[in-house]
Amino acid sequence: MKRVLLALTWIFTATLITSAQTTFYYPHVVNGVLGSVIWKTTILLTNPASSGTVSGTISFMQDTAPPSGQRDAANLALAGTPLTLTLTDEAGATATQSSFTFSIAPGGAKKLVSTGTGQFAAGFATVNANSGMVSGTAIFSEYDAAGNLIGEAGVPSAAGLGRQAIFVDTVGGYNIGVAYSNTGPSTANITLTLLDSRPVTVASTTQVLGPGNHNSLFTFQLFPAAPQLTGTMQITSNSPLASVALRFDPSFSKFTTLPAVTLASLINPAVEWLQERPWLTPLTSIARLLGSLQLRIG
Repeated sequence: MKRVLLALTWIFTATLITSAQTTFYYPHVVNGVLGSVIWKTTILLTNPASSGTVSGTISFMQDTAPPSGQRDAANLALAGTPLTLTLTDEAGATATQSSFTFSIAPGGAKKLVSTGTGQFAAGFATVNANSGMVSGTAIFSEYDAAGNLIGEAGVPSAAGLGRQAIFVDTVGGYNIGVAYSNTGPSTANITLTLLDSRPVTVASTTQVLGPGNHNSLFTFQLFPAAPQLTGTMQITSNSPLASVALRFDPSFSKFTTLPAVTLASLINPAVEWLQERPWLTPLTSIARLLGSLQLRIG
């Protein structure tokens, strides 16, 4: 009986994977010249399925900010705007637009690299695909004025969540940058809460972020009076956000990325489950389903 149930589960879940549409995000995308350095973003996608071509789009949105680049409450509350980038693919083909289509054969991959030219711009990317099998990551690359690579780090894809946290470790002069994007269709009312390792609340602030808008800044900008600490910053919102953190050394010459952690909700778990949209990430749903079945038939 167990074998029959497991076989049926495998067939069912395999069908879900190959047929379900999926959406995920790259919470932070950068391109252009900032001071004396050049930033590029590389987008990597793959179709690990044994059959069936995956097709979809990658759409870029940017911060809504004045030409000076200074963000304020009024700018953050506005809707985001399309981010036009020039990207070169793995075959050397180049296109300049804010939305790019892709088609990936079974076992194949797609690579898109920004040029690093022009005024610095930051935003986020949305990947929509016709199959739940597509997955990907991104790479931030930092170059000096002569084009020499200074550093780079992988940027994991993310889901839009209403409750999440990033790690904060500023002991020894390290700095934590955080980027978050409003992936929902309505304005996000966001609460950012800094906690130490005990955990005791150190400071808290609120923001309003328009739909499709994006923000990125350091925790010392959010909480200028906070001491150096090891802990977390919780991010809660009434609209789903995609986020990622970057940890910089004291000289700002080296960095790494830190993915966000999903926060549990005891108040309204059904709402949180819906906000995570697990049907768009079949592998997560499958793990939960298999666990449930194992409990029932074990």
